[in-house]
Amino acid sequence: MVVINGKTPYAIAAGVVLSVAYFVIKSCANYRLQAQMILLLTNGGKPKIKFAEYAKNMWLAVLLFLLKTVELLAFEAIPVCVVAALFLSIKSSAQSIAFCIIMLIGAAVTAFSGLIFFAFSVQKYAKAPFLLAAYPSLTVKDCIKLSIEKGEKKAAELLRFKLGFLPWTLACAAIFPLLYVVPYYKQSLTCWFKQES
Repeated sequence: MVVINGKTPYAIAAGVVLSVAYFVIKSCANYRLQAQMILLLTNGGKPKIKFAEYAKNMWLAVLLFLLKTVELLAFEAIPVCVVAALFLSIKSSAQSIAFCIIMLIGAAVTAFSGLIFFAFSVQKYAKAPFLLAAYPSLTVKDCIKLSIEKGEKKAAELLRFKLGFLPWTLACAAIFPLLYVVPYYKQSLTCWFKQES
């Protein structure tokens, strides 16, 4: 049996397959929930979602994941480079402990401020899944473009709205609150997007 760093290739393959399956199931479930929430706000009924709409939603989810990952890397590149340079300089020559502590604190502050800017920046993409569920005829590119156009003006307000749910999210450490917090959050977010449209 071939072992890679203590793990068999079967375990690695199973992990990859399960991760992809989780991403697909979660994305499709979120899309269905978003469509149901929109129908509840308009006329009721059950959503009739075709396979092509699920596929379009999957493509949107992948693109949003890639866009957010690129932005996270851009905001966190400086602290990562600082820490990497610090460790390389420690390895190659002796540095004082005070210098190392100051560099680590500076990198931590820069990383934290980068995460705040990242959280603010990605709010511009938040409306894209809502637009796709509300208007299935739109293309994925149009959904992202419209979301960025409308989201840049309201990013701070949307982030404040989402942070209002932070205590509820923290209460979801237990499973029971999760059953009503997630649908309530999704419905509230849908109402907010509909109001802003």
